[in-house]
Amino acid sequence: MKRIVPLALACLLLAVGLAQEGGGEDRSRETFKPPKNPEEYRAMLERMIANIKKERENAPTTLTEAHARLEQRLSPETLAEIDAMRSEDEMIKYHFGLGSSIRSGWGLGGDLPLSQSLRELGFLASDDMSGLILETFWCKRHRQDLRLEERAAIAKAYWRARGLGPDVLKARSATRKQMMGLRLVQQDVPTVRIAPRRPGVTVRFMCPFGNGVFLTAYCPGSVLGNRPLREGYYVDPNGQPQPMSHYDGLVYRGYCLDPKDGEVRKMRPGEDFYTQAYYFDPADGQIHKIQVAQVGEVYAAVVAGDRAWLAGLTGGKPVLVGVSDKGRVTVPLPEENEIPDLGLDGQFLLAVYAKTVYRLTDHEWTIVHSGDLLLPRSGLPPQRHGNMLFLRDEGSSQSRKRLWWLTMGESSRLNLLKRDVDRTGFEGAAWHSSSAYCVTSSGDLWVCNIGGTSLLRRSKDGDYAFAIIDRSVESARDRAGARVDRSLFVSAVTALPDDGLLLAGDSGLYRLEGGELVQILAFAPAETADGRVAHHLDFYPTSVLVLDDRSYFIGTGSRNGAYVLHQGDDGQWTCQHVAEGDPVVW
Repeated sequence: MKRIVPLALACLLLAVGLAQEGGGEDRSRETFKPPKNPEEYRAMLERMIANIKKERENAPTTLTEAHARLEQRLSPETLAEIDAMRSEDEMIKYHFGLGSSIRSGWGLGGDLPLSQSLRELGFLASDDMSGLILETFWCKRHRQDLRLEERAAIAKAYWRARGLGPDVLKARSATRKQMMGLRLVQQDVPTVRIAPRRPGVTVRFMCPFGNGVFLTAYCPGSVLGNRPLREGYYVDPNGQPQPMSHYDGLVYRGYCLDPKDGEVRKMRPGEDFYTQAYYFDPADGQIHKIQVAQVGEVYAAVVAGDRAWLAGLTGGKPVLVGVSDKGRVTVPLPEENEIPDLGLDGQFLLAVYAKTVYRLTDHEWTIVHSGDLLLPRSGLPPQRHGNMLFLRDEGSSQSRKRLWWLTMGESSRLNLLKRDVDRTGFEGAAWHSSSAYCVTSSGDLWVCNIGGTSLLRRSKDGDYAFAIIDRSVESARDRAGARVDRSLFVSAVTALPDDGLLLAGDSGLYRLEGGELVQILAFAPAETADGRVAHHLDFYPTSVLVLDDRSYFIGTGSRNGAYVLHQGDDGQWTCQHVAEGDPVVW
């Protein structure tokens, strides 16, 4: 019954409008005789629905046709009343009667031709459209100029002041066309109760290693390289302060304001941020900070091939050590004046410096890229796929984490996701900040935005498609009048060997394969000790990993630490926060 009432009201408004304004047929008055029983009520609704469908199927397609239709529809008495009006402003009296009927019957505000043509002029709301039709109908009856350009300019100015306009509508249309049209499958999934705990590590990278999981955690630097950003400006690579308005398209790296004297100087290792290595040991269910004797201060870490690599300083000198069950190796870093970000090129290790990228092969470094482009520091390990190197910076104060990619070749280019998406005209998600990304074996880039509300795919050829927009697999404007499910929060994405995706967010765990987004688990807040349940689950996964058929490992990016999801022998799923144990020496 809940779904019938709004439609019944729309039918009522249509019939009343037709009747009150001399809608041509007395049957509309008969329709509203009070029904004597539920059967008559249902029959009345069915007749009204049929009338609305018929009206929309035959709706006028232009403003001229709309005026002609009103000439036919309105009674002589109503037309005489309009002719007696001194100004089109007096047509406001028909806003709720006749206006409601044409808004509903002609589908104003939807995607019918008349609505589209009026929207292109600048009339964005259905009330605007019906008002225009009625006011210009008065002008037509009084043989006055319709003044369409003047009316359109006023409408555009109104909506522009509220952040809307033809450019926004064009972007929305482009977004609608690029929705992937996924089918969301959610029925009969187990619900896992989760109790987020702080403080915990801020996870940036995870992968299986040995019998457990190797992970890295973001650590803010001692000087906080983000400090200038919070004060409204940042320091560019030349050491010059620049306003934040210039920040979005530029790389921020290497310089800071000294907290002691406020002077601009080059950062030392770890002063902006660094990543610390941890190991999850299934034997005790804890994570342990990794220490190696050869690296006194660890600033970067990753797993490449069968080795865990840790880079940092020992005695003030840069060092790099690789550890595996076969032993350890110490490899000199290719540059001695900087600690690089450690990244991945398939199974090979990358060292990414400010302007140069090296790859380690058989304990020898080779240059993969070198040029004048300044590369951003990447909190997530940089990843090379073909001729593209992906980097995700750390933004400012845990926000504005931008995704970049360096296209390497004779004329190398540094691309920013937000800029690239803006060029396509898409709208609907905050792509200035990205929580997670992955690249499949087919070369597709998948990105979650920072709020976990949207997921996009960029093909190897640079074409965009949206899997999720504003917490839904469909655009809010795809189906006129239909309710759009906005329950999705997906902030972590991992590529699976079969080119499928594993996704996680506040709303649950999902698998994306082909045209289906299948929910595996639903997440919900756990009860507190006093029996209360939070309204919102502040969980925010940014990394997700399959441990086995009945276990998943999840890392969060908001100091909520790491968690293990496990299905017991009784079939029940549980979520266990992973505590931090004592450091381990490798």
